[in-house]
Amino acid sequence: MINLKKKADCCGCGACVSACPKGAISLHYDEEGFLYPAVDKDLCVNCGLCNKACPKENEYKRNTTYAYNFLGAYNNDKAQARASSSGGIFSLLAQHIILQKGAVYGVELLDDFKLVHSRADSLDGYLKFRKSKYLESNTNNVFRKVKEDLNIGLKVLFSGTPCQVAGLHSFLGKEYENLYTCDVVCHGVPSRMVFDKYIEELNKKQKSKAVSACWRDKENGWYPNKVTIFFEDGSKKSTTSTNNPYQAGFLHNLYLRPSCYVCNWAKLPRVGDISLADFWGYKGPLLNDNENAGISIVVISSKQGAELFDKCKDKINFHPVSKEEVMLRSRHIYKHPKAKAERALFFKDLKEKGFYESAEKYLYSKDYALCRFFFRVLDKLRDMIK
Repeated sequence: MINLKKKADCCGCGACVSACPKGAISLHYDEEGFLYPAVDKDLCVNCGLCNKACPKENEYKRNTTYAYNFLGAYNNDKAQARASSSGGIFSLLAQHIILQKGAVYGVELLDDFKLVHSRADSLDGYLKFRKSKYLESNTNNVFRKVKEDLNIGLKVLFSGTPCQVAGLHSFLGKEYENLYTCDVVCHGVPSRMVFDKYIEELNKKQKSKAVSACWRDKENGWYPNKVTIFFEDGSKKSTTSTNNPYQAGFLHNLYLRPSCYVCNWAKLPRVGDISLADFWGYKGPLLNDNENAGISIVVISSKQGAELFDKCKDKINFHPVSKEEVMLRSRHIYKHPKAKAERALFFKDLKEKGFYESAEKYLYSKDYALCRFFFRVLDKLRDMIK
């Protein structure tokens, strides 16, 4: 039976849920707004399969003999690139698998901002997986469905955060030649409770109900990064990421999942066959004729990844880059985010004072600047002691 000693030991991947033969495990939100497994003791038979499937207990080891490829890239179809968060590479990977009569798994945004992993096997079906969604997704029993598809010989592309990819591999327990995995270079998983409070207060300000969000709105191009919230009355509110209080707190690492601050998979070698990220700050030949449609970092980490990319490369404008350039432009490719010393204080104030007042205090207040400087010094001292 699952027995968490500390919250940071669980990444919420849901491998234990899919592994349980009795359906005794389900994911529920804790007091901070993160998903954790709960066990129905009346159904549990202590078989231990949940622990065997846990990527924290049995970390998936990659074959590190593959010579990495680091690329800058974008989809030659500009419409597809603009409909994606960065360069539109995922669309091409997904299309190839579906045209091979395979299945694609990714994250879908449902009503009330609910995020779930789901399956698609049509060229229209995978479209719901495009675009970054900065919330925690519930994988439910999706790993079981992946295994069923693999066992009948279908080609499968699974996309998710690195810990979800690791969870899938740990659940499967063996390699499949027909499985391709794509991990997003993850900044961390923000709190659902924080987002809900943000939306609740935003609804009052706008005097309408928020019905959808585009965390990476490219209506006017890839850069600058914009967040747009859409409302029931047809209105919308667009801000740059740094001026959106929810996104700013996420980027500030203020309310990420505890396991994100000690992530096992924010490193090289990557856990996915292919890793995708934004190539912010890129300066090179790909800027020619890109029209601000977006450029992706592509890290190919295995023979499976190289095979899949090779099948799509005639539709991709790409250029080799150095490992050092990639690490400079996307630090979470090789290291996890750092926890903020003021994190606990933020959650305390959030429950007492609400989202906007807490965000103003910890993110924007001039009066709090000295205190934030003190916390940054504490962070550095803590790192030095480690």
